[in-house]
Amino acid sequence: MDCGYKVGVKVPQFSFSRLAGADVTLGVEMASTGEVACFGLNRYDAYMKALVSTGFRIPKTTILLSIGTFKAKNEMLPSVKILQKLGYKLYGSMGTADFYSEHGIQIECVEWPFQESDGNVAAAVDESYPELDVADYLSRQLFDLVVNLPMRNRGSRRPANYITWGYRTRRMAVDYSVPLITDIKCAKLFVEALNRIHGELPSLQTDIDCLTANRLVRLPGLIDVHVHVREPGATHKEDWATATAAALAGGITMIFAMPNTNPTVTDVASFECVRKLATAGAHCDYCLYVGAGPSNASVLPALGSSAVGLKMYLNKTYTSLTLDSMSVWMEHFQNWPKHLPIAVHAEKQTAAAVLLCAELFDRSVHVCHVARKEEIELIRVAKDRGLKVTCEVSPHHLFLSEDDVQWLGEGVSQVRPQLCSKKDQQALWDNIDIIDCFATDHAPHTLEEKTSENAPPGFPGLETMLPMLLTAVHDGRLTIEDIVEKLHTNPLKIFGLVEQQDTYVEVDLDCEWEIPDAMPQSKCGWTPFKGQRVHGSVRKVVIRGEMAFIDGKVLVKPGFGQDFLSVIGHRILRSSSPGSALKKKKGFKQSASGTRSRRQSEGPGGIEEVTVGSLPKPKDHHLVGEHVLKVSQFSKDQLRQLFQLAHEMRKLTQDGGTDLLKGCVLGCMFYEVSTRTMNSFAAAMQRQGGSVVYMRSTDSSVQKGETLEDSVQMMCSYCDVIVLRHPKAGSSERAAKLARKPLINAGDGVGEHPTQALLDVFTIREEIGTVNRLIVTMVGDLKHGRTVHSLAQLLCLYEIKQLRFVSPGNLKMPKEVTDYVASHGIDQAEFDSLEEALPETDVLYMTRMQQERFHSEEEYRKVRGCFVLTPEILTNGKEKMIVLHPLPRVDEISVEVDSDPRAAYFRQAEYGMYVRMALLAMVLGKM
Repeated sequence: MDCGYKVGVKVPQFSFSRLAGADVTLGVEMASTGEVACFGLNRYDAYMKALVSTGFRIPKTTILLSIGTFKAKNEMLPSVKILQKLGYKLYGSMGTADFYSEHGIQIECVEWPFQESDGNVAAAVDESYPELDVADYLSRQLFDLVVNLPMRNRGSRRPANYITWGYRTRRMAVDYSVPLITDIKCAKLFVEALNRIHGELPSLQTDIDCLTANRLVRLPGLIDVHVHVREPGATHKEDWATATAAALAGGITMIFAMPNTNPTVTDVASFECVRKLATAGAHCDYCLYVGAGPSNASVLPALGSSAVGLKMYLNKTYTSLTLDSMSVWMEHFQNWPKHLPIAVHAEKQTAAAVLLCAELFDRSVHVCHVARKEEIELIRVAKDRGLKVTCEVSPHHLFLSEDDVQWLGEGVSQVRPQLCSKKDQQALWDNIDIIDCFATDHAPHTLEEKTSENAPPGFPGLETMLPMLLTAVHDGRLTIEDIVEKLHTNPLKIFGLVEQQDTYVEVDLDCEWEIPDAMPQSKCGWTPFKGQRVHGSVRKVVIRGEMAFIDGKVLVKPGFGQDFLSVIGHRILRSSSPGSALKKKKGFKQSASGTRSRRQSEGPGGIEEVTVGSLPKPKDHHLVGEHVLKVSQFSKDQLRQLFQLAHEMRKLTQDGGTDLLKGCVLGCMFYEVSTRTMNSFAAAMQRQGGSVVYMRSTDSSVQKGETLEDSVQMMCSYCDVIVLRHPKAGSSERAAKLARKPLINAGDGVGEHPTQALLDVFTIREEIGTVNRLIVTMVGDLKHGRTVHSLAQLLCLYEIKQLRFVSPGNLKMPKEVTDYVASHGIDQAEFDSLEEALPETDVLYMTRMQQERFHSEEEYRKVRGCFVLTPEILTNGKEKMIVLHPLPRVDEISVEVDSDPRAAYFRQAEYGMYVRMALLAMVLGKM
């Protein structure tokens, strides 16, 4: 039984201990007197849990083997070798021990206490025999497990069979409560399961073994890029142990620690001091900033490879590192390694000044805790102009304002930047699309300090950020994808890091609770969000495969956390700067009610689950062995997994490829000419170690009259997966009905071209950084263009702002496609000219007039060349738009456009290979 990423196994439970004299081996006349079913990550995990649940005990030291036939002995040989490897003391009946001894296995022969004659008990136990026999071992419970595989195990038995030594052994095992296995398949399954758990009891996994009516979400490791730990210098407020425990409780798997400690982190000595403290105390992973001071610009570059970034304090706050002189700013901008981030505390006019420095020195800058309308609007303008700027916002500026000062108290409400007006707060929400990160700015002070006359500025936030953001998801102001983007994806990109391996966070979307006066992990003893009702709680945090936090309890010890940069040993130098890569991240689609839309998938047992941001687990995408015929068969979650794997395939290809599909054969059946699709699929297979065979209509038995159906069935005999292109719409579905192997539609006339649409969306995702909130304009022969038919439908899975169609009057997008798009609530518009549609376009998708689809040359000539993209026309387009084309082109794009950086159609073809690599691996069950 397959339940998403779970596997269910049901194990029978018998009542032989109540049936005196009954033989344990039963045939088909009786299945069981009860059953226990359990879930697991795989069948071995599930089987072992179910078996243990019946009362079966895991063997500790000794196992008796008594295997009847030569065939069974030989079949069990690999399993017996595993038992020996696991360190078990093996005993065997005479024939069994002789067989396995001859195969190099250490096994001790044990005599039976009786001898058989014609199948009956003929002799009693020889009491003078000095050694223990089988009966002695069983009666004294010296065997932990008996594996008895009788020669006769096929249903009903004659009464004489019940008094053999085999029967006596099985019966004594039951009577003395010794675990017993009498079926060879169960024995082999048990040994393999035992091998996987190393002889221990299977571990409890709450996401597998526990089902809940609440919606559970598994997120990738979340990163807080702005945390003040307070150690060294102020450990009464917070230290590395309590800060990172609070991070785990808040679903954070890595923190970036700020340098305004005492002493400040401004040179090699102070950096190593803090790193030593973190190494001893951290529960979660971490990175460290260094601080810019008035006289250390020349010494800090030596720490570039160890520090996550340079922090510059340009306004007054809780630090001695404030830099008042712009000449000092410029000195740091000049000296700090250009490929490494600079994070700045810059408010109001100071924000404008630091953006000027970023432009002058042509380097990226990350603006911390943006709080005001003027600041976020300035950053939007800077991004639109192409400046390499990213920014973060803190939850207290999203959810609190100056109106809350009265109930918080003047001292408690002190924070830098200060709590601002409702107008400022709304501006942050209105510009959420250009905010790159959420960050707590966790800055704890004790409640006594905050209620004093000179209250220091700062709020704690590690334990409350995620619940507050999940509440915004509940209220429709954010989506789960927003949280992943701003707490995982973008921090990795901005700071050049790789993902934490085997790390994830599990949250309960439906848990409603009230934030208490003080959160349990932080030392400071208060929170500005006390009394607020929130929806969403952290259930579990796993880091590097270790359970770090579960249901309110921190499980890992101080020192478990690692200096992440030391572990990975390198940064990712991205082709585009963080600012330019992220600045066009779009917002969201508003529904009629003004709330944000959120798509979720149905999980096992009716549980609504969202699995976000992790690499696809092998085969949990449900594409294994499936035909790929239409884009409508894909879910948003499948696309996410496919594109994540395609991204990994890109890295693998750059590193020389992989042998993931070694031994697999791809069959290319092309009834139409093709350059990109056929060769792209061939390269995708060969770069993974597979091979390709070809069948073209021009040089195959098609010329003799062989039908499509017959050709497909023949190719299935030679190949593991088929790629089919055919000139008639619906041909792929015809072929799939007879195909015994997975069949992928590579274009069926004017119907669909699903893999082209997949690579088109992947290209948009890689080039722009998002597929949401875009205006996509499709130009050309939209009536016959199967690529635009598929793409328009696939884009319906995203929050597209508008689809625009530019085509001659007789070549408009088919009504069934526009109706499908309209049913998903996406705005559509038709234009007569390219020039009119272009200025607001984010993605321009050009297509050729398909001469082969016209009834006459005259009809084709009437429309040929009616829409041609030239450099002159492209000057009216956005600076950061992209131009796509499925190719081949005829004359619809001038060759002069090729040199424009916005022309992405040749890069698009390369992206297609990575998508098809991922698709083949998933369909063939390798990922």
